[in-house]
Amino acid sequence: MPAAVRLDFDPSTTVLGTAVRLDMLALAGVIFLVLVITALRAGRSDAAASTDGAEAARRLRRDDLILIAFGAVPGAVIGGRLGYGLIHLDYYRTDLSTLFDPGRGGMELTLAVLLGSLTAISVARLLAAPIGRWLSVAAVPLLVGLGLGKLTMVLGGAGQGFYSDASYATLYVRPGPWGSANADLAAVPSQALEGTLVLAVLVAVLVVPFLLRLRLTRWRVIARPVLAPRRDWAMLTGGRRFLTVLGLWAAARFVAVFTWRDGHVLGPLAAEQMILIAVLVLAFGGPLVVTARRPARARVLAWRVALKERRPRAAEVATVAAEARIEAEARVAEAKAAEEAPEVEEAEKADQVKGATDARAAQEAAGAAEAPKPEVEPTESTKAIPWRRRSTNDTHR
Repeated sequence: MPAAVRLDFDPSTTVLGTAVRLDMLALAGVIFLVLVITALRAGRSDAAASTDGAEAARRLRRDDLILIAFGAVPGAVIGGRLGYGLIHLDYYRTDLSTLFDPGRGGMELTLAVLLGSLTAISVARLLAAPIGRWLSVAAVPLLVGLGLGKLTMVLGGAGQGFYSDASYATLYVRPGPWGSANADLAAVPSQALEGTLVLAVLVAVLVVPFLLRLRLTRWRVIARPVLAPRRDWAMLTGGRRFLTVLGLWAAARFVAVFTWRDGHVLGPLAAEQMILIAVLVLAFGGPLVVTARRPARARVLAWRVALKERRPRAAEVATVAAEARIEAEARVAEAKAAEEAPEVEEAEKADQVKGATDARAAQEAAGAAEAPKPEVEPTESTKAIPWRRRSTNDTHR
C-alpha cells in the first residue's frame, strides 16, 4: 500500500527579525491579491458601462473598495465566532461567556462570509455606491480568496480531515505547532480538497459561459469556431452573480465537510452542513422566490397605479356630475318659473287693475263727499201747489 504524503517543513519563518507563520503570511498575500483583482475588475466594469450615461454616472470608485473591505471585517469576526459556537454548541453551552474569548476556539467560515458580506453591503450603501455592480465585480475575487485561502491552511497544518491510510493522505513530520490535533498521523487533507473544489467552481464560472458561446460555422470545406453574441445570463448578472457564486461555493464546501472530523448531528450530516443547507436555500431559493413574486408585485403596482389614477378620475366625474345636477336643477327651476310667469303676470295685472279701480272709486267718493250741494231755484212748475184731490172730471173742465 503506498505511503501517505509526508510534509516536512517549518510552519514559521523570520521576517525582519520577527517570527511569522507561513499560513498567515500566505493568507495576507491572498487578501492583497483579492483586492487587486477586485480593483481591476471594477475598472473593467466602468469601461464597459461608459457607453451608458445612466451607468456611467454611478461609477465604481476604487477608493471605496478599501472602506468596503474593512467594513466586511466586523461581520466576518462576529459571524465566525457565532458559527464556531454553533458547531461546538455542547462545549459553549456550559459557559456562554467563553464564546467572546478569541483565545479559546477558532472561527467558522460560512457565517463569517455571510455576515461579512452583509456588513460590507451596509458600508457600500452608506457610501451611496452601486451595490449590485459591486456584488457582481466581487463574485470572482471571492472565489479566488476562498479557494486560495483554504490552500494556505496546508502551510499551517490546519483543517486536516479524518484519519486515513490512503495514498493522498497527508501527515506532518515535524512537531509543529500545527493547526490540527495529531498532525503527525495520516489524514485526509480536507483543506486542500475544499480549496481545489472551490477553484474548480471558479473555472466553471469563467469558462462555461464562454463555451456556451462557441459555434461552429462552415467556411467552404473547413469548419471554424466562432463566438455567438454575448448573452447576459440572469444568474450571472448583478447581485445574482454573487448569490450564484455563493451557492456554488456552499455546494463545494458541503462536499468537503464529509471528510471532516466533526461529529454528525442529523444522520450523516454535520452541524456545518446544516448551516450550508441554509446558505444554499438562500442563494438559489431567494432569486427564484423574487422572480416568482415579481409578476405578482408588478400586478400589485399596476393596480395601485390604476387606483391612484382612478381616484382623481372618480373625483372629476363626481364634480362633473354635481355640476350637471346643479345645472339641471337650475334649468328645471327656470322652466317652472317660465310656466308660472303668465299666471303671475295676470294676477299681478288683475291686482293692479283692481287696486287702481278701488283707488279711483275711493277718490271719487271722497270728492263727492267734499263737493258743496247746489241750491235749486224753484220754478213756476215746481212751486208749491196746494194739494187737492182731483177727480177724473176735472180734466174735462
